[in-house]
Amino acid sequence: MNKKYTGKQVIKAGEFLEGDIINSADEFDRAMDILSYWRFSHEVPLGEALEILREITLKIDKTAIFAKRLKRYVSIVLKLKRFKQMKLKNMQDIGGCRAIVSTPKKLYKVARELKRRPEFKNSQGKIRYKDYIVNPKEDGYRGYHIVGQFKDEHGDKKDIEVQLRTNIQHDWATALEIVDLFTGQALKSNRGDENWKRFFSSVSAQFAVMESIHLFNALEDKEKYKLYVKQLNANPEAIESFDATREYSEKLGVVEVFEAFTHSLKIVDGHLEKNSEAGYVLVEVDTTKQEVKTIFFKDSANKNAEKMYIDAEKRATEKNGIVVALVSTTAVGGIKEAYPNYFADSTDFLKYLLFITNASAPKNKRNTFSDESDNKKHTTEY
Repeated sequence: MNKKYTGKQVIKAGEFLEGDIINSADEFDRAMDILSYWRFSHEVPLGEALEILREITLKIDKTAIFAKRLKRYVSIVLKLKRFKQMKLKNMQDIGGCRAIVSTPKKLYKVARELKRRPEFKNSQGKIRYKDYIVNPKEDGYRGYHIVGQFKDEHGDKKDIEVQLRTNIQHDWATALEIVDLFTGQALKSNRGDENWKRFFSSVSAQFAVMESIHLFNALEDKEKYKLYVKQLNANPEAIESFDATREYSEKLGVVEVFEAFTHSLKIVDGHLEKNSEAGYVLVEVDTTKQEVKTIFFKDSANKNAEKMYIDAEKRATEKNGIVVALVSTTAVGGIKEAYPNYFADSTDFLKYLLFITNASAPKNKRNTFSDESDNKKHTTEY
Protein backbone atom coordinates (compact mmCIF):
# COMPACT_ATOMS: atom_id res chain seq x y z
CA MET A 1 0.00 0.00 0.00
CA ASN A 2 1.46 3.35 -1.06
CA LYS A 3 1.65 6.17 1.44
CA LYS A 4 -1.30 8.30 0.53
CA TYR A 5 -2.16 10.57 3.46
CA THR A 6 -0.08 12.41 6.06
CA GLY A 7 -0.45 12.12 9.80
CA LYS A 8 -2.06 15.57 9.92
CA GLN A 9 -4.64 14.50 7.35
CA VAL A 10 -5.45 11.40 9.41
CA ILE A 11 -5.94 13.55 12.52
CA LYS A 12 -8.17 16.01 10.65
CA ALA A 13 -10.27 13.18 9.22
CA GLY A 14 -10.85 11.87 12.73
CA GLU A 15 -11.84 15.32 13.96
CA PHE A 16 -14.28 15.71 11.06
CA LEU A 17 -15.90 12.30 11.62
CA GLU A 18 -16.44 12.88 15.34
CA GLY A 19 -18.32 16.10 14.61
CA ASP A 20 -22.06 16.01 15.24
CA ILE A 21 -22.99 17.68 11.95
CA ILE A 22 -21.78 16.62 8.50
CA ASN A 23 -22.76 19.18 5.87
CA SER A 24 -20.76 17.96 2.90
CA ALA A 25 -21.12 14.50 1.37
CA ASP A 26 -17.82 14.98 -0.47
CA GLU A 27 -16.01 15.86 2.76
CA PHE A 28 -17.55 12.83 4.47
CA ASP A 29 -16.46 10.51 1.65
CA ARG A 30 -12.93 11.91 1.78
CA ALA A 31 -12.75 11.52 5.58
CA MET A 32 -14.00 7.93 5.28
CA ASP A 33 -11.42 7.19 2.58
CA ILE A 34 -8.67 8.51 4.86
CA LEU A 35 -10.05 6.40 7.71
CA SER A 36 -10.00 3.37 5.43
CA TYR A 37 -6.40 4.08 4.41
CA TRP A 38 -5.28 4.51 8.03
CA ARG A 39 -7.16 1.46 9.23
CA PHE A 40 -5.86 -0.77 6.45
CA SER A 41 -2.27 0.36 7.16
CA HIS A 42 -2.61 -1.71 10.36
CA GLU A 43 -3.34 -4.95 8.48
CA VAL A 44 0.28 -6.18 8.13
CA PRO A 45 1.19 -5.32 11.76
CA LEU A 46 -2.02 -6.98 12.91
CA GLY A 47 -1.14 -10.18 11.07
CA GLU A 48 2.30 -10.25 12.71
CA ALA A 49 0.78 -9.67 16.15
CA LEU A 50 -1.68 -12.52 15.66
CA GLU A 51 1.08 -14.92 14.61
CA ILE A 52 3.05 -14.16 17.77
CA LEU A 53 -0.09 -14.49 19.88
CA ARG A 54 -0.92 -17.87 18.29
CA GLU A 55 2.61 -19.18 18.67
CA ILE A 56 2.73 -18.34 22.38
CA THR A 57 -0.83 -19.27 23.28
CA LEU A 58 -1.01 -22.68 21.59
CA LYS A 59 1.94 -23.86 23.67
CA ILE A 60 -0.13 -23.06 26.76
CA ASP A 61 -3.67 -23.85 25.63
CA LYS A 62 -4.24 -26.01 22.55
CA THR A 63 -8.00 -25.31 22.67
CA ALA A 64 -7.60 -21.52 22.37
CA ILE A 65 -9.70 -19.57 19.86
CA PHE A 66 -8.17 -16.70 17.90
CA ALA A 67 -9.57 -13.74 16.02
CA LYS A 68 -8.47 -10.42 14.60
CA ARG A 69 -10.35 -7.34 13.47
CA LEU A 70 -9.92 -3.78 12.26
CA LYS A 71 -11.98 -1.41 14.42
CA ARG A 72 -15.40 -0.44 13.09
CA TYR A 73 -16.13 3.12 12.02
CA VAL A 74 -18.90 3.46 14.63
CA SER A 75 -16.58 2.25 17.42
CA ILE A 76 -13.83 4.63 16.30
CA VAL A 77 -16.14 7.66 16.32
CA LEU A 78 -17.64 6.75 19.70
CA LYS A 79 -14.18 6.45 21.19
CA LEU A 80 -13.08 9.81 19.76
CA LYS A 81 -16.20 11.41 21.26
CA ARG A 82 -15.59 9.82 24.67
CA PHE A 83 -11.91 10.75 24.86
CA LYS A 84 -11.67 14.32 23.59
CA GLN A 85 -7.86 14.44 23.81
CA MET A 86 -7.47 11.33 21.68
CA LYS A 87 -6.60 11.62 17.99
CA LEU A 88 -7.31 9.04 15.30
CA LYS A 89 -3.59 8.77 14.56
CA ASN A 90 -2.84 7.81 18.18
CA MET A 91 -5.68 5.34 18.81
CA GLN A 92 -3.98 2.17 20.00
CA ASP A 93 -6.66 -0.37 19.09
CA ILE A 94 -7.40 0.37 15.42
CA GLY A 95 -6.03 -3.12 14.89
CA GLY A 96 -6.79 -5.76 17.49
CA CYS A 97 -6.43 -9.49 17.92
CA ARG A 98 -7.71 -11.81 20.59
CA ALA A 99 -7.06 -15.15 22.21
CA ILE A 100 -9.82 -16.88 24.14
CA VAL A 101 -8.40 -19.43 26.58
CA SER A 102 -9.89 -21.91 29.02
CA THR A 103 -8.70 -20.66 32.43
CA PRO A 104 -7.44 -17.49 34.16
CA LYS A 105 -4.23 -19.33 35.03
CA LYS A 106 -3.48 -19.95 31.35
CA LEU A 107 -4.48 -16.39 30.48
CA TYR A 108 -1.93 -14.93 32.87
CA LYS A 109 0.71 -17.34 31.63
CA VAL A 110 0.13 -16.09 28.07
CA ALA A 111 0.30 -12.49 29.33
CA ARG A 112 3.66 -13.12 31.00
CA GLU A 113 5.09 -14.65 27.83
CA LEU A 114 3.86 -11.72 25.70
CA LYS A 115 5.50 -9.25 28.07
CA ARG A 116 8.85 -10.92 27.44
CA ARG A 117 8.63 -10.12 23.73
CA PRO A 118 10.41 -6.95 22.56
CA GLU A 119 7.37 -5.93 20.49
CA PHE A 120 5.46 -5.26 23.71
CA LYS A 121 8.09 -2.94 25.20
CA ASN A 122 8.30 0.71 24.17
CA SER A 123 11.50 2.71 23.72
CA GLN A 124 11.74 3.17 27.50
CA GLY A 125 11.28 -0.54 28.09
CA LYS A 126 7.81 -0.02 29.54
CA ILE A 127 4.83 -2.28 28.83
CA ARG A 128 1.37 -0.86 28.15
CA TYR A 129 -1.28 -3.15 29.58
CA LYS A 130 -4.58 -3.13 31.46
CA ASP A 131 -5.66 -5.91 33.79
CA TYR A 132 -9.45 -5.72 33.74
CA ILE A 133 -9.70 -9.00 35.62
CA VAL A 134 -8.18 -7.69 38.84
CA ASN A 135 -9.81 -4.30 38.19
CA PRO A 136 -12.94 -4.82 36.05
CA LYS A 137 -14.38 -1.92 34.10
CA GLU A 138 -17.39 -0.15 35.59
CA ASP A 139 -19.73 -2.11 33.31
CA GLY A 140 -18.28 -5.42 34.55
CA TYR A 141 -15.98 -6.11 31.58
CA ARG A 142 -13.16 -8.49 32.46
CA GLY A 143 -10.17 -9.30 30.29
CA TYR A 144 -6.50 -8.53 29.85
CA HIS A 145 -5.23 -6.02 27.27
CA ILE A 146 -1.66 -5.45 26.19
CA VAL A 147 -0.42 -3.12 23.44
CA GLY A 148 2.52 -3.88 21.17
CA GLN A 149 4.16 -2.16 18.22
CA PHE A 150 4.63 -3.91 14.89
CA LYS A 151 6.06 -2.65 11.61
CA ASP A 152 3.91 -1.99 8.59
CA GLU A 153 5.03 -2.51 4.99
CA HIS A 154 6.87 0.84 5.06
CA GLY A 155 8.75 0.03 8.25
CA ASP A 156 6.65 2.38 10.38
CA LYS A 157 5.49 1.04 13.74
CA LYS A 158 1.78 0.68 14.42
CA ASP A 159 0.08 0.04 17.75
CA ILE A 160 -1.81 -3.25 17.94
CA GLU A 161 -3.91 -4.22 20.94
CA VAL A 162 -3.97 -7.84 22.07
CA GLN A 163 -6.93 -8.97 24.15
CA LEU A 164 -6.89 -12.06 26.33
CA ARG A 165 -10.15 -13.49 27.66
CA THR A 166 -11.30 -16.73 29.20
CA ASN A 167 -14.30 -18.52 27.69
CA ILE A 168 -16.73 -17.23 30.31
CA GLN A 169 -15.40 -13.67 30.03
CA HIS A 170 -15.96 -13.94 26.29
CA ASP A 171 -19.52 -15.21 26.88
CA TRP A 172 -20.24 -12.13 29.00
CA ALA A 173 -18.74 -9.69 26.46
CA THR A 174 -20.67 -11.39 23.65
CA ALA A 175 -23.98 -10.99 25.49
CA LEU A 176 -23.40 -7.29 26.11
CA GLU A 177 -22.52 -6.73 22.45
CA ILE A 178 -25.68 -8.57 21.36
CA VAL A 179 -27.81 -6.21 23.48
CA ASP A 180 -25.99 -3.21 21.98
CA LEU A 181 -26.48 -4.60 18.50
CA PHE A 182 -30.21 -5.26 18.75
CA THR A 183 -31.30 -2.36 20.98
CA GLY A 184 -29.14 0.42 19.56
CA GLN A 185 -27.52 1.07 22.94
CA ALA A 186 -23.82 1.59 23.58
CA LEU A 187 -23.37 -0.29 26.84
CA LYS A 188 -19.86 -1.16 25.73
CA SER A 189 -19.08 2.58 25.84
CA ASN A 190 -20.94 2.97 29.16
CA ARG A 191 -23.92 4.58 27.43
CA GLY A 192 -27.35 3.01 27.73
CA ASP A 193 -30.17 1.91 29.98
CA GLU A 194 -29.24 1.85 33.68
CA ASN A 195 -31.10 -1.41 34.27
CA TRP A 196 -29.04 -3.19 31.61
CA LYS A 197 -25.85 -1.64 33.04
CA ARG A 198 -26.66 -2.96 36.52
CA PHE A 199 -27.60 -6.35 35.12
CA PHE A 200 -24.31 -6.85 33.29
CA SER A 201 -22.23 -5.52 36.16
CA SER A 202 -23.82 -7.94 38.63
CA VAL A 203 -23.64 -10.90 36.21
CA SER A 204 -19.92 -10.24 35.76
CA ALA A 205 -19.40 -10.50 39.52
CA GLN A 206 -21.26 -13.83 39.59
CA PHE A 207 -19.27 -15.15 36.63
CA ALA A 208 -16.11 -14.27 38.58
CA VAL A 209 -17.39 -16.45 41.42
CA MET A 210 -17.83 -19.33 38.97
CA GLU A 211 -14.38 -18.80 37.51
CA SER A 212 -12.79 -18.92 40.96
CA ILE A 213 -13.64 -22.64 40.94
CA HIS A 214 -10.63 -24.74 40.00
CA LEU A 215 -10.77 -25.88 36.35
CA PHE A 216 -14.37 -24.65 36.09
CA ASN A 217 -14.39 -24.68 32.29
CA ALA A 218 -13.39 -28.37 32.13
CA LEU A 219 -16.19 -29.63 34.38
CA GLU A 220 -19.51 -31.13 33.33
CA ASP A 221 -22.44 -28.71 33.62
CA LYS A 222 -24.00 -30.56 36.55
CA GLU A 223 -20.73 -30.37 38.49
CA LYS A 224 -20.24 -26.71 37.53
CA TYR A 225 -23.64 -25.84 38.95
CA LYS A 226 -23.12 -27.83 42.15
CA LEU A 227 -19.73 -26.24 42.84
CA TYR A 228 -21.05 -22.76 41.98
CA VAL A 229 -23.76 -23.11 44.66
CA LYS A 230 -21.12 -24.35 47.11
CA GLN A 231 -18.88 -21.39 46.28
CA LEU A 232 -21.74 -18.95 46.93
CA ASN A 233 -22.17 -20.45 50.41
CA ALA A 234 -18.52 -19.73 51.10
CA ASN A 235 -18.63 -16.19 49.70
CA PRO A 236 -21.14 -13.92 51.50
CA GLU A 237 -19.73 -10.88 49.63
CA ALA A 238 -21.28 -12.30 46.46
CA ILE A 239 -24.84 -12.14 47.79
CA GLU A 240 -25.44 -8.55 46.65
CA SER A 241 -24.52 -9.25 43.02
CA PHE A 242 -26.44 -12.55 43.18
CA ASP A 243 -29.61 -10.74 44.26
CA ALA A 244 -29.08 -7.95 41.70
CA THR A 245 -28.58 -10.43 38.84
CA ARG A 246 -31.83 -12.19 39.64
CA GLU A 247 -33.72 -8.92 40.12
CA TYR A 248 -32.65 -7.32 36.85
CA SER A 249 -32.86 -10.58 34.90
CA GLU A 250 -36.54 -10.83 35.84
CA LYS A 251 -37.20 -7.10 35.42
CA LEU A 252 -35.72 -7.02 31.91
CA GLY A 253 -36.97 -10.45 30.86
CA VAL A 254 -33.39 -11.25 29.88
CA VAL A 255 -33.84 -14.90 28.92
CA GLU A 256 -36.85 -14.11 26.73
CA VAL A 257 -35.06 -11.14 25.16
CA PHE A 258 -32.01 -13.17 24.16
CA GLU A 259 -34.11 -16.05 22.88
CA ALA A 260 -36.08 -13.60 20.75
CA PHE A 261 -32.87 -12.17 19.27
CA THR A 262 -31.62 -15.65 18.39
CA HIS A 263 -34.85 -16.93 16.88
CA SER A 264 -35.57 -13.76 14.90
CA LEU A 265 -32.20 -13.52 13.13
CA LYS A 266 -32.02 -15.13 9.71
CA ILE A 267 -28.58 -16.03 8.35
CA VAL A 268 -28.73 -15.32 4.62
CA ASP A 269 -25.43 -17.00 3.71
CA GLY A 270 -25.68 -20.69 4.49
CA HIS A 271 -22.15 -21.55 3.31
CA LEU A 272 -20.24 -19.83 6.09
CA GLU A 273 -19.61 -22.86 8.26
CA LYS A 274 -18.71 -25.12 5.32
CA ASN A 275 -15.72 -23.05 4.24
CA SER A 276 -12.56 -24.05 6.10
CA GLU A 277 -10.22 -21.69 4.32
CA ALA A 278 -8.57 -18.82 6.20
CA GLY A 279 -9.59 -15.34 5.19
CA TYR A 280 -11.90 -12.45 5.93
CA VAL A 281 -15.64 -12.22 6.35
CA LEU A 282 -17.58 -9.02 5.79
CA VAL A 283 -20.55 -9.25 8.14
CA GLU A 284 -23.61 -7.04 7.71
CA VAL A 285 -26.35 -7.29 10.33
CA ASP A 286 -29.68 -5.63 9.56
CA THR A 287 -31.70 -5.56 12.78
CA THR A 288 -34.72 -4.06 11.02
CA LYS A 289 -34.92 -6.95 8.54
CA GLN A 290 -33.59 -9.30 11.23
CA GLU A 291 -30.99 -10.88 8.99
CA VAL A 292 -27.23 -11.24 8.74
CA LYS A 293 -25.34 -11.40 5.46
CA THR A 294 -21.76 -12.53 5.04
CA ILE A 295 -19.24 -12.26 2.21
CA PHE A 296 -16.06 -14.31 2.30
CA PHE A 297 -12.68 -13.05 0.99
CA LYS A 298 -9.47 -15.02 0.69
CA ASP A 299 -6.39 -13.61 2.45
CA SER A 300 -5.04 -12.53 -0.93
CA ALA A 301 -8.15 -10.38 -1.49
CA ASN A 302 -7.63 -8.25 1.62
CA LYS A 303 -7.56 -4.95 -0.28
CA ASN A 304 -10.84 -5.74 -1.98
CA ALA A 305 -12.27 -6.69 1.42
CA GLU A 306 -11.29 -3.34 2.92
CA LYS A 307 -12.78 -1.45 -0.05
CA MET A 308 -16.10 -3.25 0.29
CA TYR A 309 -15.93 -2.74 4.06
CA ILE A 310 -15.63 1.05 3.85
CA ASP A 311 -18.32 1.20 1.13
CA ALA A 312 -20.67 -0.81 3.35
CA GLU A 313 -19.90 1.46 6.31
CA LYS A 314 -20.73 4.54 4.24
CA ARG A 315 -24.10 2.99 3.37
CA ALA A 316 -24.70 2.03 6.98
CA THR A 317 -24.41 5.67 8.10
CA GLU A 318 -27.48 6.46 5.97
CA LYS A 319 -29.76 3.84 7.52
CA ASN A 320 -30.53 2.90 11.11
CA GLY A 321 -30.23 -0.67 12.29
CA ILE A 322 -27.25 -1.66 10.11
CA VAL A 323 -24.05 -2.96 11.69
CA VAL A 324 -21.04 -3.76 9.51
CA ALA A 325 -17.80 -5.49 10.50
CA LEU A 326 -14.82 -7.04 8.76
CA VAL A 327 -13.59 -9.95 10.84
CA SER A 328 -11.05 -12.70 10.47
CA THR A 329 -10.11 -15.91 12.19
CA THR A 330 -7.58 -18.56 11.27
CA ALA A 331 -10.39 -20.42 9.51
CA VAL A 332 -13.75 -19.12 8.36
CA GLY A 333 -15.55 -21.91 10.17
CA GLY A 334 -14.41 -20.25 13.38
CA ILE A 335 -16.12 -16.91 12.73
CA LYS A 336 -19.26 -17.85 14.63
CA GLU A 337 -17.22 -19.13 17.54
CA ALA A 338 -14.98 -16.07 17.69
CA TYR A 339 -17.72 -13.53 16.95
CA PRO A 340 -21.01 -15.04 18.18
CA ASN A 341 -22.41 -11.54 18.82
CA TYR A 342 -23.04 -10.98 15.09
CA PHE A 343 -25.12 -14.16 15.00
CA ALA A 344 -27.03 -13.44 18.23
CA ASP A 345 -25.59 -16.61 19.79
CA SER A 346 -25.91 -16.26 23.58
CA THR A 347 -26.13 -19.99 24.31
CA ASP A 348 -23.29 -20.25 26.83
CA PHE A 349 -24.13 -16.93 28.49
CA LEU A 350 -27.72 -18.05 29.10
CA LYS A 351 -26.54 -21.40 30.46
CA TYR A 352 -24.50 -19.66 33.15
CA LEU A 353 -27.18 -17.06 33.79
CA LEU A 354 -29.59 -19.92 34.53
CA PHE A 355 -27.10 -21.26 37.07
CA ILE A 356 -27.72 -18.02 38.96
CA THR A 357 -31.48 -17.79 38.51
CA ASN A 358 -31.98 -21.48 39.36
CA ALA A 359 -30.11 -21.24 42.67
CA SER A 360 -32.66 -20.48 45.39
CA ALA A 361 -31.99 -17.29 47.32
CA PRO A 362 -31.19 -17.92 51.00
CA LYS A 363 -33.91 -17.07 53.51
CA ASN A 364 -31.27 -15.48 55.69
CA LYS A 365 -28.78 -13.40 53.75
CA ARG A 366 -25.91 -15.08 55.55
CA ASN A 367 -27.33 -18.59 55.43
CA THR A 368 -26.73 -21.13 52.73
CA PHE A 369 -27.86 -21.25 49.12
CA SER A 370 -29.89 -24.16 47.84
CA ASP A 371 -29.53 -25.92 44.52
CA GLU A 372 -33.32 -26.40 44.39
CA SER A 373 -34.60 -24.36 41.47
CA ASP A 374 -37.23 -21.73 42.19
CA ASN A 375 -37.35 -20.80 38.53
CA LYS A 376 -39.63 -23.34 36.86
CA LYS A 377 -40.19 -21.43 33.64
CA HIS A 378 -36.64 -21.81 32.33
CA THR A 379 -34.60 -24.86 33.16
CA THR A 380 -31.38 -26.46 32.08
CA GLU A 381 -30.18 -30.02 32.35
CA TYR A 382 -27.27 -30.41 34.72
